[in-house]
Amino acid sequence: MDKYFTLVPVYGDGFVGRKEAIKDLVNEITDPRSRMGFCLHGRRRVGKTSILKKLEYEVLKNKKIIVAYLSLYEMADLTLKTFTEQLSAAVLEAFRAKGVIPFEYTIETLAKSPKEVISSALSKIRIGTGLSEELRFFLEFRKEKQENYTEVVKRAFDLGEKLAAHSENKFVLILDEFPEILKIENGLQIVKMFRTLHEKQKYTAIIISGSEKRTLEAVALAEASPFYKQLIPRKIHPFSFEEMKEFLTKYGVKLAETDTKKLYDVTEGVPFYLQYIGRSVTKLKDMDSAVNEFLKEEGNIFFSEEFEKLSDKEKIIAIAIAKGAVTPSEISKSCGEQATSVSRYMVTLQAKDVVNKTDKATYVLADKLFSLWMKRKYG
Repeated sequence: MDKYFTLVPVYGDGFVGRKEAIKDLVNEITDPRSRMGFCLHGRRRVGKTSILKKLEYEVLKNKKIIVAYLSLYEMADLTLKTFTEQLSAAVLEAFRAKGVIPFEYTIETLAKSPKEVISSALSKIRIGTGLSEELRFFLEFRKEKQENYTEVVKRAFDLGEKLAAHSENKFVLILDEFPEILKIENGLQIVKMFRTLHEKQKYTAIIISGSEKRTLEAVALAEASPFYKQLIPRKIHPFSFEEMKEFLTKYGVKLAETDTKKLYDVTEGVPFYLQYIGRSVTKLKDMDSAVNEFLKEEGNIFFSEEFEKLSDKEKIIAIAIAKGAVTPSEISKSCGEQATSVSRYMVTLQAKDVVNKTDKATYVLADKLFSLWMKRKYG
């Protein structure tokens, strides 16, 4: 069963759990009368991308729905230019795959082809002069120097709507980790522009996802954000204990009941952690050794990376908590910062899902495995 331990979003037969969440999403998106979209939010590695991929898989069974998926997190060089290129390519490829624009070659291949090849491909399809010229523009624009990418991305965002109207299909645009767009210069203005365009769209539904509370609130969840109340919010939680047991059974992992409970306690049901530790436990035959290997190998890669993204003051506070300081006064004393300063940084650390505040007004590191790694490194 090791084929399932891919450490990437699960697609198809490997998908486990979240049955009700998927059912609700699919029912809404496949309703031809609805143009409501969703905003999926939840901690990192909780499985949002797997849910989006599963949703795409299920929705594409409907012949009248076109789905384009784009992950902003996977863009190595996120600029307005690269976003526009990849957005337009994802939209065109989605309509090509459903036969609306029946090109013989993929969009990526055509975009790299000489203009003569593009002209020949366009001459073989019937789509109307206006749309044909729009397709030509997006197939050729990488070759041309653009003066105003803001106008181009506006056209790219409306491209799916135009093609859906032409073909009388519904178009679903999935933008995974959409708040990453705020890293682009004038990113919030781009989001507001999308919101204004989407108000007029009749054939398009938008689904976005995000991990960091602060940036997702700026885009969709806070009252002043552009997409506030325009997308249905859905928080994605880790697996329940029963879903985790289903996961282990699916992946062929057999553990004693005590080890199963211990595994759930340390991973908190986060699918990515379960994938890695599940793969290790099949090899090592010991759950504790699998956790240790995870912390030593993978923990030193992505936990180090996430830790380095914190500011210097945030790092000091996180280390203080890892060493056992839990109250504001203890944290203040441990890191040598004034209580008012610590309180201010606590707000940002909670927004970044690094720290949680408990019912007893104490603070803990939000991720148990990250907490274990921090304690071993700095405790």
